Amino acid sequence: MSRLSRGVLAALVASLVLMSAVAPALAASDFNENASSAQNPYIATDVTVSGYDRAEMQPGQYENDSGGISTLPATMNQSEDVDDLGTGHVNIYKFKATDIEFSDAGAFPHDTEGVSAVDNETEWATDVSDSAGSMTVSDAETAPNVEAVEVSTSAQTSGDTAVATFDNFSVTSDAEKRYLQAFADVPTLDSGAEVQLRAVDSDGDYVEARINSSATPSNEDVIGSGTGEGYVYQRQIGSMSVMGSGDGRISEIQSIEVHVVDGDATVRFSGLNAEKTGMYSLGDERVDTDDEDDFETETIHEVSTPGDVMIYDLGTMGTTFDSAVIHGLTFPAEFRASDLEQDDSMVNVTFGEASSYPSFEWMLDANYRLELPSAYDLSYANAELKQDVSVPGSRYETVEYSEGVSDTDFDDIDSWTGAAGSFDAEGDTVTLDDTIQPGQSIAIHEVVLVTADEKSALQNVGGAGQFASGGDGGLWDMILSPFGAIAAALGGLLARARGSN
Repeated sequence: MSRLSRGVLAALVASLVLMSAVAPALAASDFNENASSAQNPYIATDVTVSGYDRAEMQPGQYENDSGGISTLPATMNQSEDVDDLGTGHVNIYKFKATDIEFSDAGAFPHDTEGVSAVDNETEWATDVSDSAGSMTVSDAETAPNVEAVEVSTSAQTSGDTAVATFDNFSVTSDAEKRYLQAFADVPTLDSGAEVQLRAVDSDGDYVEARINSSATPSNEDVIGSGTGEGYVYQRQIGSMSVMGSGDGRISEIQSIEVHVVDGDATVRFSGLNAEKTGMYSLGDERVDTDDEDDFETETIHEVSTPGDVMIYDLGTMGTTFDSAVIHGLTFPAEFRASDLEQDDSMVNVTFGEASSYPSFEWMLDANYRLELPSAYDLSYANAELKQDVSVPGSRYETVEYSEGVSDTDFDDIDSWTGAAGSFDAEGDTVTLDDTIQPGQSIAIHEVVLVTADEKSALQNVGGAGQFASGGDGGLWDMILSPFGAIAAALGGLLARARGSN
């Protein structure tokens, strides 16, 4: 062998010795979560993003405290199983329609600059039938930055009527094709009182939608039947019953009126319109109406029962909402160990030989650090630390967790709560802790018996092994590791050096 070849060989051997010394000291921060024996603890919770900007954000994103957009280290918990319809894991996105900030909400009337039925309360006039009663029209909000006009009465009793009128507009064509549309919150409603929203013709004819505690929500002319938030009403004027003293048809629309009769009420309108010839689409929900264990899709246009709209995909919302901000968007998420950064301070998984257990070759020793991110724009509900039991309970040698560990090294945590006794039946889901707080780090430590095949499956991330071995994994483990790949490349260089002599 030439002096050059001997020098190359010495350098290669020295490199391999150095790498073999370094490799066992490194524990990778990745694992195959789909392996049957994977231990993947998670925090299950409902996340609420206070201001979700549809133009700037993707699902799972939020505005951080520095004003930038961050992505939650979590997995959306959405199911395709009809049996999960009632759990909130199918139509996973929840919001109140009156908490949507969108440009068209206050744009009516569209052709008059500086005039708005929603954004300018001074455009409304009031008239009260009883001198003892009163009515006010004022500026309000249904959510932060969601403008609304509030109509409220006081000291009214049975037989009293108060009317608020907005008439700085005129719809003179295709009036019957237009829709009477309202987004409304109802903070107060006396028993026996009724709120009437009317679109009025110049000759005294009108169509009317009502809020009444005795009304049936499904009726064509009913906005809602009580107090609450998130009502949406959209009906084509030509399909509504015409009342009043005119010619019996709506040929034009000259005013919008809000009547409060027989008692007091407060209504906040975050959206009003009598010009559109189509409905706003709030998004699609999946339903099972025929009990055939498959989904049908229905588009939500109206909300007659107060509360949240629930849809399965934000992308199904109408184009009117493409640039909307949804205030208070809620969805279920799981902050899983497999979602964590590839950092040994967050996930540290190693393997040691299970010499005392004849049926198993290896012991999986895993440490995880989970945390709900803390930010002004984030809030959580029903947070629980959970884990699916993926192997028989007898194989869990250790399961323990510790709250409030901050960034303490796993080896330096000295206070643990044991939970191995809860891991009984394979396939169960165990709740370890239901006192989770945002910003609080929780460490989970597990020692689990695994077979050689299970170890290989756990390491099969991207085709190469990703874990350090606490014991001697042998040559095959080294070849499958990133260091083994480098060694193989160096071996090829050595072969070529020999072949050149």
